[in-house]
Amino acid sequence: FEHIKVIFFDVGDTLYTSEEMEKEYPRQLVKLLAKTRNIEKDVAKQLLKETTEKLKVTERHVTKVRAMRELGFTRAQVHEEFCKVDPLQFLTKDPELDRVISRLAKKYQLGIISNFKRSHMIAIFSALGLSEQQLSLMITEDILQEIKPHPEPFQKAVELSGYDARECLYVADSPTKDIHPAKEVGMMTILVKANPEPDDMKFADANITNVKELEILF
Repeated sequence: FEHIKVIFFDVGDTLYTSEEMEKEYPRQLVKLLAKTRNIEKDVAKQLLKETTEKLKVTERHVTKVRAMRELGFTRAQVHEEFCKVDPLQFLTKDPELDRVISRLAKKYQLGIISNFKRSHMIAIFSALGLSEQQLSLMITEDILQEIKPHPEPFQKAVELSGYDARECLYVADSPTKDIHPAKEVGMMTILVKANPEPDDMKFADANITNVKELEILF
């Protein structure tokens, strides 16, 4: 990775891990679905699950936005619900993560590639005790026509960086939503995952179990 100039990060399950926070996003969608369809939450939850599973038969990675679109909801409606999730209820400041990011920021440009809105990203940074100035290259839902796993977010990240794709590194947890499309646009990739399967590593240049292990590589 000696030629790397810029490091982009995924957010959820990469910069932090919170199972309860991850569960809260679909909970918000279930509430929306139940309210608009005038059905019970359990019925709405099952409908969302069945829709997602059906799409997985033909699509490589099914986002919550994609599943809700199949049920007649816009991306804007989905993200309005996502923004109702308060990171302060689920995340705490992480001084060790801040130290790692601060050290990397002295040598590299840093940024994030996220399917969240910028406002929600800033709320997450605040909850974690991170500086948005250090992660200043922000590719978020607000500035994209298409979100991950579409190649557009990764192409825009490379464009925003001002460097060649091979000089950009992407650190993320999902082989299908993150690593594969990043590699397709020419970025270097590091998968954040414990005990990855061989297929998980197909498009990854390296593997770490926690983002803080970047200190070892850099």
